[in-house]
Amino acid sequence: MVVFLKTVRGLLILAALAIAVVPPAALIDLLTGGTGYGLCENGLAGCDSAFLDGPAMALRVFIGLFLVTVGVRVVSRIIARVEKRRRWDAAVAYYGDFSDLQEPSDGGALESGTRGRVLGS
Repeated sequence: MVVFLKTVRGLLILAALAIAVVPPAALIDLLTGGTGYGLCENGLAGCDSAFLDGPAMALRVFIGLFLVTVGVRVVSRIIARVEKRRRWDAAVAYYGDFSDLQEPSDGGALESGTRGRVLGS
């Protein structure tokens, strides 16, 4: 499960890199006499685009990057929760003879029934 989620996170990061590389690649293609990957069919000199084409493209890139970033964040949180649960289960299996173990609420170390008391007092 974790390997699959980490693979999904890696693919989302690659998608973010691909989204970020497309606009500069199109501009470089236009500047070297190309069509900008279909942006201007006759090259830069014969490009007849509307005033808002650039900002619209920038907005699409921003929205795409935002959505991919949200996806990476969500998958990363799921991975963290699964790994936390796996560590908890391993600790319970190892320290299973202690009956007063409680699951940590803040993601910290295992807590026992001596919470808030100093040992030896």
